[in-house]
Amino acid sequence: MTQPRTDGLGLSYRDTYYTRTMEASLDASPLSDRVDADICIIGGGIAGISCAYELTKAGKSVALLEADQIAWGASGRNGGVVTPGFAASGSAIEKKLGLATAKQIFDLSREGVDIFREYTKTLALPGVGMRPGALSVSRYRDTEAMRGYARHKNDAYDYPMEYVPTEELREMVRTERYFDGVYDPQGFHAHSLNYCLGLARETQRLGGRIFENTRAVSMARQGAEHSVTTQSGSVQCKTVILCQGGMVDGFHKRLQRNLLPIGTFVTVTEPLGNLADEIIATSAAIVDTRMACDYFRITPDGRLLWGGGMTGMATEPANLEQQMRRAFTSVFPQLADVKIDATWSGLLGYARHRMPYLREMHDRIWAATGLGGHGVNVGPLVGRLIAEAIVDGGQRHTVLDPYGLTWNGSAFGPLAADTVYYWEAVKERYLEWRYG
Repeated sequence: MTQPRTDGLGLSYRDTYYTRTMEASLDASPLSDRVDADICIIGGGIAGISCAYELTKAGKSVALLEADQIAWGASGRNGGVVTPGFAASGSAIEKKLGLATAKQIFDLSREGVDIFREYTKTLALPGVGMRPGALSVSRYRDTEAMRGYARHKNDAYDYPMEYVPTEELREMVRTERYFDGVYDPQGFHAHSLNYCLGLARETQRLGGRIFENTRAVSMARQGAEHSVTTQSGSVQCKTVILCQGGMVDGFHKRLQRNLLPIGTFVTVTEPLGNLADEIIATSAAIVDTRMACDYFRITPDGRLLWGGGMTGMATEPANLEQQMRRAFTSVFPQLADVKIDATWSGLLGYARHRMPYLREMHDRIWAATGLGGHGVNVGPLVGRLIAEAIVDGGQRHTVLDPYGLTWNGSAFGPLAADTVYYWEAVKERYLEWRYG
């Protein structure tokens, strides 16, 4: 178990690869008085920061309240893989809404990727370190399905993807664990914490106000406005945007009943030196095709950053480091003696349908949550869509309206989620045994 890093005020960031390589923390002061704003945003992850930046840029006065520090949760602890799509599969979206609407939704997720890339470059966000390419890999022979997936994305979605046969794949990822791959040349991986910190500073530069270590306690309607109360202050505003992801924390009971916090785990090794090129001969990030997938990449300083596993219990195993070592050495046994520098967990916000919840819930109370582990592309997207809706009456977000709030199962929700993951893992192990 790694120790927290002491940085900034109040609760410190968890010790991760990202905090060890972060730009200076924001160190924004807590809210200690009453402030007035057009919009109050609750939650300072990538969705909240994206909303704050887009709305401030559009001329709105914004106050963002973050209970801990900017991108303290999953937005600053994830695998850093930036590709289009959602937690729900493309085939599930097609089945529910039809191909035309599924393509419209997919194109929005592509826009989220483009926003991340565009802002990193045009705003010169420091320390984001984008590296090109994303590679999906199968742990059993599935040539027809993988070829068909790449062809469908090319033909039906006009999104270029390349099928990678076994021989070529094993030149890129030097293990016999994987058989077929699909390469996404437009995907990339990056330092998500530095992206959030950089965008937060740009928001401040434009006049947006950010308050860290400021937990929203309650919200009440006051005439035509809303009042959000914190431990030691309040925000009087016209509009509230809830962006709390997997950490709704009881503030909004309706969201609490409809979101399920899912735990996932990440580790990073010491610099690998020549070993890095021996195991992975590509700049791309790699993600396998299982539900509780492994995802990994070589960082700019030559470490293996490896993530994987899911639990609905939202708890961290006592032997997490050993579990993560077993996971990556099952793919790369030559790393058995490599030192692990940090291991950590994060909470992702999921709805049962595995799609984002993005809409105006009540008069001028918006929710942008349930990003389901895809916040690095969906977060920038929802910031833009909400800003369009509030500033110009835009309606592009309504394509997601079929995905409303669904009861999370209360105390039975985590058990149900773990049961689903268990049986999916059993099925996937059978396919590996049968076709591996």
